[in-house]
Parts: sequence; structure tokens; C-alpha cells
Amino acid sequence: MKQPLSEAEVRSLAARLGGVRELIAPKRKAELGSLGEEELVRHLAANPQHVRRPLIDTGSQLLAGFTADVRAALEKQLG
Repeated sequence: MKQPLSEAEVRSLAARLGGVRELIAPKRKAELGSLGEEELVRHLAANPQHVRRPLIDTGSQLLAGFTADVRAALEKQLG
């Protein structure tokens, strides 16, 4: 959060996750749901606290959040 993502970084991460909406923090989905793709990119770049955390780059995959699915994917790669 000290170094917010640029719009280009938001687009790049979104492409790896399957869309910019995958980058929205769960508590912000309702309030940001009406924004278009480009508006959302600008918003997330300007408001890093609205980006889902953690973002985990395993080298072969980008994972967002710390859900059961993310933990399972990490265990599969590590183990």
C-alpha cells in the first residue's frame, strides 16, 4: 500500500487472475460492482486499500486472497 499499483500493473495482474473484478477486496465488491472495467482499473490504482490481499505470485500462477482454494493451490505447488 505504500507503493500503490499503477494502472498498467492493475491491468497486468487482472489479466493473470481472469479479470479486474478478481482484484477487488471482498468487502468492496458491492460498492464497486457498478464500475466499468476501466473505471475499476483507475479506482484500484488510486485506492490500494480496495485491492484484494494478499497477492501471491508463485512464478507460474497468481493467487489472490487467502481462501481455502488459494491454500489448496499453494499446498499443491509446494508439495
